[in-house]
Amino acid sequence: MFVQITYNSCARARITDQDIAEITARSLPNNLAKGLTSYMYYDDWRFLHILEGRPAQVAHTMKQIIDSPLHHSVKVRLMNRNHARDFQGWHFGTVAATDPELCRILKNMGFRDLFQANVLDAIKVLKRTAGRKYRKMNSLEKQALSDPRRSSIPKSKPNLTDEMLGLRG
Repeated sequence: MFVQITYNSCARARITDQDIAEITARSLPNNLAKGLTSYMYYDDWRFLHILEGRPAQVAHTMKQIIDSPLHHSVKVRLMNRNHARDFQGWHFGTVAATDPELCRILKNMGFRDLFQANVLDAIKVLKRTAGRKYRKMNSLEKQALSDPRRSSIPKSKPNLTDEMLGLRG
């Protein structure tokens, strides 16, 4: 029996590609070690994250997420039990609000962004997006999903707004 928690939160600073790469570099090995799967949607200021695994591991990870200085206003939108994982193969998958596949699925379902949808429709959108992305990957890309040594953190500069406001070094 698996537990699935869907939560959303707000970022304390504008989310950059560097932030996502750093979150992935930390989360992927942790999720692998704990037997968790997850998929996270993000836009400039918000996250919607689906976390799956055994109840004790999910509870421990949620406590770490709630205590993280990266975001605030963590709200659990849905918690349920499943016999199978919805995001099998994704130890830590991410999708940006600007992803063309995600945007196409949202448009087909009549939504502008994921936060406009109710939680069940949001999960459905993310499941479709994750499934299509997984099918399009080659074997090396799929292997990188479960091998933290293959994930790399790209170097990026702070955007102009963050730099001017002093939000990033």
